[in-house]
Amino acid sequence: MNTVLQMTPPAGTRVVAVGGCGGIGSALVQVCVTLGHRVTVLDLPQSIDQNPPPNGVSAIAMDATRTADIESGLAEADRTFSGIDVLINLVGFAHRRARIEDLSDDEWNDTMRGNLDSFTTVCRRAIPILQRSESAAIVNVSSGMGVRPLSEGSAYSIAKAGVIALTKCIALECAPRIRANTVAPGIVQTAFLTGGTGREPTADALKADLDSYRKGVPMKRLAETADIVGPILFLASPAAGFINGQTLHINGGGLMP
Repeated sequence: MNTVLQMTPPAGTRVVAVGGCGGIGSALVQVCVTLGHRVTVLDLPQSIDQNPPPNGVSAIAMDATRTADIESGLAEADRTFSGIDVLINLVGFAHRRARIEDLSDDEWNDTMRGNLDSFTTVCRRAIPILQRSESAAIVNVSSGMGVRPLSEGSAYSIAKAGVIALTKCIALECAPRIRANTVAPGIVQTAFLTGGTGREPTADALKADLDSYRKGVPMKRLAETADIVGPILFLASPAAGFINGQTLHINGGGLMP
């Protein structure tokens, strides 16, 4: 008899959402709670204050650009639920729009620390914990800009391309114990459009002609958070048990690589 595979992680799954208080992260955590997952959120203290997770979710203040914070946060998550089954990385922010030669060194380095180095350190420190799980999965949230860069968005685009490469390396080295995949959203209707949750708003962070963008998307709209949550949970689920090292683009058909 054929077994119908579960399209989301089963109840009781131990989920760590890094950046889980942002727009996509908050929606994801709420669904995880509804599904009966045991959830830990790691995020900036100001993000936790602005968008506190639901009751029953463990919230740990952490700056993903600081290795000591990552190590202590993951260790606390491990202690809380005696392991981690699913790691979902949602950290990141957008820098101001500028040509590559006009970005200051500080802007460049800050963007790389927040959008690539943070992913790398989180994954490297989480892998030994995930290896104790019977069905471990990593889902990294990159961006379509990592495949098709946006003019005057060079540092962010390069960092997000690095996240895709990072995920492929983990998929190669850590299988079959850990699967790793990436989702690459297009523009999503969240606070990220002005820089990201927990940061000072940056009006031109992803300044774009949104009307023109919508017209270029076959679905004729921006993504909503729910459009991203479903694919993330699918990639972490038993139904995706043979999907590894892949990038799932979620953009309404605006980018078809």
